[in-house]
Amino acid sequence: MQFGRVTWGRNSLRLRYHNENTPARSLALKILTSYPDSASGVVWEVTYPLLLPPEQSGDFAVDFFVRPDHGHLRVELEARDEEGILFKQDHEFSFEAPYRGEYVLQPSTPGPQGLEWEGRIHPAFKVRESPSFIFYFFPGSDAEQDLERIIPQREKILEKLIKDFQVQVSGKAVVFFYPDAETARKLTGHRADGWTYGQTIVEVYGPRRRIDPWHELIHLVAGKIGSPPVLFAEGLATSREKNFDNAGRYRAGVEEWCRGFLREGALIPLAELMEYTSLGEDLTRPRVAYPEAACFTQYLLRTYGWEKFRRAYAELVNSPRHDVQEENLERFQGVFGTSLREAEAGWKEALSMSRGAKLPSDVLKRVVMEETVPYLVARGRTLLTSGAPEEAEKLLKEAVALDGSDLDAHFWLGQAYHVRKNFSAALAEYERVIRLGDRSQVMQLAWSHVWAGQILDQAGKREVALGHYQAAVALHDRSEVRLEGRMTTSSEAALKGIERPFVPLEPSPE
Repeated sequence: MQFGRVTWGRNSLRLRYHNENTPARSLALKILTSYPDSASGVVWEVTYPLLLPPEQSGDFAVDFFVRPDHGHLRVELEARDEEGILFKQDHEFSFEAPYRGEYVLQPSTPGPQGLEWEGRIHPAFKVRESPSFIFYFFPGSDAEQDLERIIPQREKILEKLIKDFQVQVSGKAVVFFYPDAETARKLTGHRADGWTYGQTIVEVYGPRRRIDPWHELIHLVAGKIGSPPVLFAEGLATSREKNFDNAGRYRAGVEEWCRGFLREGALIPLAELMEYTSLGEDLTRPRVAYPEAACFTQYLLRTYGWEKFRRAYAELVNSPRHDVQEENLERFQGVFGTSLREAEAGWKEALSMSRGAKLPSDVLKRVVMEETVPYLVARGRTLLTSGAPEEAEKLLKEAVALDGSDLDAHFWLGQAYHVRKNFSAALAEYERVIRLGDRSQVMQLAWSHVWAGQILDQAGKREVALGHYQAAVALHDRSEVRLEGRMTTSSEAALKGIERPFVPLEPSPE
């Protein structure tokens, strides 16, 4: 095994093999990279299928990706065959800040044969240090152009937050600037415009999107106080933003947003928001949740003061466990002397009586719809996969009624109908997906063709079914679902449908 020099980005590993058996040997080689001491929790993983020729020795090379970060990098290798694990090893490498090595930042995606590298290669980061920060940024980026303004601004904000929050921050904070969210996701593995873990901040800073400089710095400094539910953590971080940039659509104060959400009946119940462990997924409605958490935080600070809020921030715990969430409600009442439900009622009453600028009605309604529809689809999908198709169908119908152009809503509604054996309605939804979709939604398109073909086969319309199967194969989709007890790609299901008409499995007798 030869690692060579391990760097950020693209790396190669050469391994030797010896197969003394007469038949060829099929193996799966899994490579994982992570920073075990990092608070990020990100693990990069790829699996390579290998076929070792019979009675031969040799070597082969595989690639792996190392996410830009600092500390001890662990590279884990595991080879297994049908009988189990053949070998398992791990190696550690050190990356100290600031890191200035030579490296190739080339995004990749896991494929059936291992990593598939994109054509674009990003330049190595440039590095700049200040008294309190280490900044990484791409050459020629907006961050580089604005750096002389960014450095004193961030130093001033950090100094004020340390004073206000009465905490100590040791060592320099590390800030990675990425030009857009997609680049940040591909190179960090995290889907968000901003992200703070430990002493590290990841931010989008580009021509179309820039994070308010207070937000992630508040996470960094307030993290020295505690790790509360996102209602408090994101509420505090968002509360100092002068104007909340709602996903780049419209800037307004969080109270303006919440007055509008209150009128539209779109506010999330605080008991539900208190249970969220992160914001960003469709089920959390982030464009409502962020300003709502901030507005409620401002109410708590005005009504009860910083000392009580700080105590709650320290005592409440971010956790998905039900028992911890119940304890959080008790701690909330112990700190503020009132229940969360009573505090929510007082906040909404104060919000309804407040005066200020009103959001344009079309902006407000669009944001509510754009958050509500993915939320309903996500809930419907969860209900459907957990065995509650009737409840799923109701929510997915609601999503389609709100936005008839939403492809995911039609796709999952088709599946709800299909599970409930309403085949004509399911076929109609799959055909809508096929009409609405494009190459950016290849998974939905491919499986809609497959399932439409299966329904048509059952109806005796073989020629039409064949057209759907052939269209699915032409899409070259690699997504898998579990069919008949095993994971199957849409192409495999379609080829099986071309080979012979689809016949559903008979239910097993009890």
